[in-house]
Amino acid sequence: MGTTVPEAPVRDLYSISEVAEAFGLTVATLRFYEERGLVRHSERRARVRHYRRADLARLAYAQLWHEDGLLTLAETSAIVDSDRLADRLALIATQREALRARMGKMGRAAGMLTHMLDCRTDRALECPMTGAYVRGRVDAALDGTPEPTGFWPEGHGSHGSHGGHAAHTGHAGHTGHAGGFEAAHAPAPAPRSIGDEHLLALTRDLLSESARARERACGTICDWARSFDRREARTLASLLASTAALEQDADCLESELNALGGLSTTGLVEAADLAALRRLPRESVRPGDLGQLDDLMEQYF
Repeated sequence: MGTTVPEAPVRDLYSISEVAEAFGLTVATLRFYEERGLVRHSERRARVRHYRRADLARLAYAQLWHEDGLLTLAETSAIVDSDRLADRLALIATQREALRARMGKMGRAAGMLTHMLDCRTDRALECPMTGAYVRGRVDAALDGTPEPTGFWPEGHGSHGSHGGHAAHTGHAGHTGHAGGFEAAHAPAPAPRSIGDEHLLALTRDLLSESARARERACGTICDWARSFDRREARTLASLLASTAALEQDADCLESELNALGGLSTTGLVEAADLAALRRLPRESVRPGDLGQLDDLMEQYF
């Protein structure tokens, strides 16, 4: 008979630095969370805060609301401390409506940027669609007439809908995969597309105030670079270049340059899409990332 090896006891106590690393936070952020009541340490050992596994459920619960639900820290504190279902449901409903409004704005922004990418005139106001829209806005402001609907075809006001992508008849054969990024079932390879719902989600994360969200979006873009159609690749490249030019976080800037490098390998991106990259000060780029920036500048400019 073989000797039975006893199972190692489950560890129950973790230092503040261990918890911060495990939950993707800095020690300073974890201390701030504790000040807001989002987590409570169990004991101190040699003046170092330690947390028990059971106490960290509160932290994970707070992250659920703050990071996944996009609640502010004040809203997160209120909902974590609330034991009243009615209060929680009211806050959730308010946040959901706010998110829907933001997604609507992002859909309109994506529609406008998509049109402007496809508008090939030196003077933008000479583009018939752009000119008509701008004149409509002037009339609406001065005469009180209804404001024009936007830069997208009729029924394409929200890019979050599954049907919106089909309205782009200029991309024949492109299929928006609402349930994933698998290739369409067809006897021959077809041009790929992630679909407008996923494009909007990436756009939202790239514009997020959260550095983690921006880095996560950049990683997704690198992973799925070959899944984008021309419109999607150019939209993301333009947004990434603009974001990189204004980026204050060195790690995020590295991720944004890497994502642009990934998109550049697709052959779908044009120099005009990366024009904003020229405004990126070289002194704000870490030495290890200058090579990526120089490669992009040499390739497109």
